[in-house]
Amino acid sequence: MRRLLILKYRLYYLFALFKANMESYRPLWLKGAIIIALNMTKSGLDPVEVGLGERDFYVDVRSDLSLTLQEAEKFAKWEEHNFEIRGSKVVSNGKEINIEGDVVPAGEPKYFKIINVSVHHPSERAQLVRVRGVAFETDEQLQDYLQWLEKASETDHRIIGERMDLFSFHDETGPGLVLFHPKGQLIRNEMISYMREINSSMGYQEVYTSHVFRTVLWKISGHYDTYRDKMLIFNKDDDELGIKPMNCPAHILIYKSRVRSYRDLPLRFSEFGNVYRWEKKGELYGLLRTRGFTQDDGHIFLREDQIRDEVKTLINKTLEVLNKFGFRGDDVRINLSTRPDESIGSDEQWEKATNSLLNVLKELGTQFIIKEKEGAFYGPKIDFDIRDSLNRWWQLSTIQVDFNLPERFKLEYVDEDGSKKRPVMIHRAIYGSLDRMIAILLEHFRGRLPAWLSPVQVRILPISEENQEYANKILVMLRENGIRGELDPSGETLSKRIKRAYDEGVPYLVIVGRKEALEEKVTIRSRGNVEVKGVPLKDFIEKINLEVRNRETESLIARGSR
Repeated sequence: MRRLLILKYRLYYLFALFKANMESYRPLWLKGAIIIALNMTKSGLDPVEVGLGERDFYVDVRSDLSLTLQEAEKFAKWEEHNFEIRGSKVVSNGKEINIEGDVVPAGEPKYFKIINVSVHHPSERAQLVRVRGVAFETDEQLQDYLQWLEKASETDHRIIGERMDLFSFHDETGPGLVLFHPKGQLIRNEMISYMREINSSMGYQEVYTSHVFRTVLWKISGHYDTYRDKMLIFNKDDDELGIKPMNCPAHILIYKSRVRSYRDLPLRFSEFGNVYRWEKKGELYGLLRTRGFTQDDGHIFLREDQIRDEVKTLINKTLEVLNKFGFRGDDVRINLSTRPDESIGSDEQWEKATNSLLNVLKELGTQFIIKEKEGAFYGPKIDFDIRDSLNRWWQLSTIQVDFNLPERFKLEYVDEDGSKKRPVMIHRAIYGSLDRMIAILLEHFRGRLPAWLSPVQVRILPISEENQEYANKILVMLRENGIRGELDPSGETLSKRIKRAYDEGVPYLVIVGRKEALEEKVTIRSRGNVEVKGVPLKDFIEKINLEVRNRETESLIARGSR
């Protein structure tokens, strides 16, 4: 365990060290981008802009046809060019190319590597081919960078997501707005399905609410005044409307849609609600900080005397969920966040709400940290931070006690004696942001997700074409048993196909040859270079079914072979 921690810290240190060095490489990279752009111009292409990404440069080329990686690599070479920098443009032989950013190009980049080629559309009539790469003055610098990039690709969810074909971001959609691909949506669906089971065990009723509401709703809730800088507000047909940054006001309206009795409480609503918050462009970071994301949101309407039991249940369920994903013990940190400077409501309401959370934490004997003035504007909260495999802390789950929004919306329930009382609200999200949770899991597991979360759970590798029929039979049986399987035919060497499956995070490889086909058995390869030969196909299916059904974090097959 101590050795593992040392390796974690060392890897984190190396990442931080190279990231710091990257700043010194940026002028060189920009010079490399200019050289490639001028090489393209010389060959008759039309580069229109060069600039820098977080860890590379880019060259945008106006073209109706895409470029392959091999075609782009032809331009990645050092050539002498006469050019001038005039303001934000490169000028050479009458050709002008835009420069994005304020870095001044410098150095003599002679060693290049093209990282990626993609296509985007800045307008309805234009297509740009984007070539991304890096450039260095020595081969040693380039090789060091490529080694660092390989390690970084194991822990950066953006690179993992691209490699596994899970999601993408596009200039055409706008910054911070993600598109989930089929395999990414499979992960989302699995996580939503699990959370639906958790919600059902606590008595939640799932609802759906629209994405847009009149701003009168946000004025009543207080978001219009305290959160307006992050809201998207627009006018249409004499109405001012806002795209929702939160789900709570809509759930409040569902509560108000009929008379509620004390017998109805606690009343629990859940929603996998899409919300939109206009974060600053410089703060956007993959799935960890986006402008549109999905919350596993929930709101409980209850009496004051019910707060204690409800909060206890939520704390225990949250810890249960985090444990399911492998976060437990010292890797989970609990915070109590108190009233911020910008807030609504009376001192009395805040004191009652804060004490209700504090007393439960003390009763459970839970260690916690007090974060002064970091509560929501309407109430104090308990937050759960988790520590990932690189020793970084992330805030995920939240439980918030709120006396203020029920007051603002004048919520009521009819008590046992017929009088009307004001309920309390608890806001809670266990994942927090589904998108952020996926990013953290991809980085924590380095793309090697537990089998139940993996988009492809089994990949079948026939050794030769004569084993194809048996491989197809296995694929049918897997799918009949609800296991996500794929078949990778024998067009390439077995070692190449195994490496590709490992790179894509597939938890189980089933290798079939002549002997396996004759005996109706399989050879299984799983993570950690575990190989088990001669496993009856039926036994393998039963074991992986059990692993997926129980949502195990570790491989049962690998565990059983130790």
